Amino acid sequence: MKLLASTGVTMALLAAFGTATMSDAAAAPTYTWSNVKIGGSGYVDGMLAHPGQKGLFYAKTDVGGAYRYDAATSTWIALNDWLPPSLGYAMGVDTIAIDPNNTSKFYMIGGGGYGDGSQKGIFMASNDQGRTFTTLALPFSTGGNEYGRQVGERLQVDPNNGNILFYGTGNSTANASTNGIWKSTDGGAHWSRLPNFNVLTSDGTGAGVAFIAFHKGSGTNGNATPILYAGVNTQSAANARNTIYKSSDGGNSWTPLWSSAGTGLFPQRGQIGPDGYLYVTFSRAATWQGNNYGPGGLVDGEVWKINVQSGQDQWTSITPPGAASPKPYGFAGLSVDPWRPGWLTVNTIDWYAWNGAQVETMYRTTDGGATWTDILPHASFDTSAAPWNATNGPVTDFGNWGGSLLDPYDVNHAFVSFGGGIWETKNLTAASTNWAYGENGVEETAILDLKSPVPNVWNAYPVLSGAGDICGFVHYDVKTAPPNTFTGPSCKDTDSLDYARTDSRLVVRVGNGGSSALGAVSYNGGYSWNAFGSNGPSTQGGGYVAISTDTSTNPATTSIIWSTWDAPTVRSTDMGNSWQTIGVPQSALITADGADPTVFYAYDRQPGILYLSNNRGASWWTANSSTSTNGIPTWSDKLVTPVGVAGDVWLVNWQGLYHNRDWGRGAWTKLANVSAAKGLGFGKAAAGATYPAMYLSGTVGGVQGIFRSTDMGANWIRIDDAQHQYGASSVITGDPKVFGTVYIGARGLVVGTSTQ
Repeated sequence: MKLLASTGVTMALLAAFGTATMSDAAAAPTYTWSNVKIGGSGYVDGMLAHPGQKGLFYAKTDVGGAYRYDAATSTWIALNDWLPPSLGYAMGVDTIAIDPNNTSKFYMIGGGGYGDGSQKGIFMASNDQGRTFTTLALPFSTGGNEYGRQVGERLQVDPNNGNILFYGTGNSTANASTNGIWKSTDGGAHWSRLPNFNVLTSDGTGAGVAFIAFHKGSGTNGNATPILYAGVNTQSAANARNTIYKSSDGGNSWTPLWSSAGTGLFPQRGQIGPDGYLYVTFSRAATWQGNNYGPGGLVDGEVWKINVQSGQDQWTSITPPGAASPKPYGFAGLSVDPWRPGWLTVNTIDWYAWNGAQVETMYRTTDGGATWTDILPHASFDTSAAPWNATNGPVTDFGNWGGSLLDPYDVNHAFVSFGGGIWETKNLTAASTNWAYGENGVEETAILDLKSPVPNVWNAYPVLSGAGDICGFVHYDVKTAPPNTFTGPSCKDTDSLDYARTDSRLVVRVGNGGSSALGAVSYNGGYSWNAFGSNGPSTQGGGYVAISTDTSTNPATTSIIWSTWDAPTVRSTDMGNSWQTIGVPQSALITADGADPTVFYAYDRQPGILYLSNNRGASWWTANSSTSTNGIPTWSDKLVTPVGVAGDVWLVNWQGLYHNRDWGRGAWTKLANVSAAKGLGFGKAAAGATYPAMYLSGTVGGVQGIFRSTDMGANWIRIDDAQHQYGASSVITGDPKVFGTVYIGARGLVVGTSTQ
């Protein structure tokens, strides 16, 4: 395979940026990009420490890229923000690796999922600790956010020869012809599949190759290490107890070690310590969780060590004591101290689900597992860096404690990675340990919708976000983590938000999970919420919501339109207490007019039909038909109206951007300078302009990126840059209160600011 030139700072990319704008490049504003502070909230599912440099740690996430730790500021620095839209799926990091003999080298493999195998995994190699990368498209798909992502690490560098890399694939059916172990002998520039490792079943069960571990002591410096081990995480291997495979000839041939772990147990993580033992954590996929192979639903945890120094590979059980046997939780996380024989930690996973008890924990040993210390009974947890996290339940009940990391330079310094970020302690060996959020800089919340409200009597908050898994937030200050998530009711996902254009104190949201109510209304800008009194005909919730009103003090003038995937589109005139069907197709895109409180628009994607109402959604008519389209495209993804402009409506489409200024009636205009659109938002108009500033995630002049227009789309200026592409986003909005400010749902919630 040929190494592709693709890096955030190459001259080729810089040249491409010069052709991306439709106006004079000299007029391009300078943008500053940063995260709106949330604090973690996503799954950090793997961490590494470099043994050759104090304070050099790496972490990976399932959808938010990888990070390097800056010890001087205790901040994690994002390493994937340079990813262009074409590689945005590589924000899901499958695995990471370091060269233990070279502190500059760092590797990772990213991919959005197995799918049909057409979206290829991306190998990324850095010679400067992740500041720049070269990339290579692999001949198979990878899945940073797939079931089984708690395993690892399955990308490894030979500790005796840094030019040699091994990578073990998943077990997906889409990659049946390429599943197995791949090897590179030139630092990742070229790869070949090992012909004699044909043990994966390619049936979608398990995580595939869970880990690879080189036995450094079996080799000599500069030469290929002859002995290495691979953990095989498939249902077939677990049933046959052939989960650990050994090669004594550098990967040319492999032999299974009959597992002493229980039948049906899947290996999770494996590392070889300086004492000559391979330590392995095991778990079973609970049938009541649908056999999803983790990180959810892992049970029957066991921990074993295998004597690789002896050459006989004897197994010894070192499972920590716990609640019961078999255990109602699994073991996954593992960190073996590279210098201190017998020092390691393991993490429970999914123990929190057992009777709702607050018991997720880390076990620590200094004698190879003969005795263990459970850190939880004498641990304290400081949540002040992300206070909203504590409102979601007990701190040890949040997410899966999928990993841990020991600092090889400081026995008191350690991390735990979990479904909400990272815990950090600096007194691990004390009788009572103190933990605090150690995730400063890590942001990967999945942003599903954004609204930056117009000013009201309180001047409005900067931005409201609908979030995946954690409901959503009112962001009172973009530099401070919110005090709480949306509550009263709580939810899992907020799929859609809207506020009343004439009074931004009135906000509505719809989502799913966490409560029997699938939507809620706020009368104070999102500070507090009142649950819908009825879900109407929907049982799943989610979808799209729009609200229009003259004043928040007169509910009689308010209409809420709600479109879901599982039920007819409905209208409420009593703040969600009751609903009436209105004849608009289910799953239609819905939006209120930007200025007129009586007007709504709805768009049925497949036929491309636009529905209009001028009586608060009581009745509707169509603006076109499938045969008389009026230029309205099919399969548009968003229906958008600019605040403060009456009768003005836009369609965001994979083929471009479409505009109508006559209440959706008559002909639509396709902008000639936009060849594709993913997201569109509006903000405060530029000085001297009468139309709101426009912010586009799309393709202009043949280049994908984030663009701004101050003249209704006649001209566009690119505002992102080579180091801040975030893999692009379809969730975007401007700030109607501050010119030049734009918010995008990317790696978490990102804000761009400029005074120009």
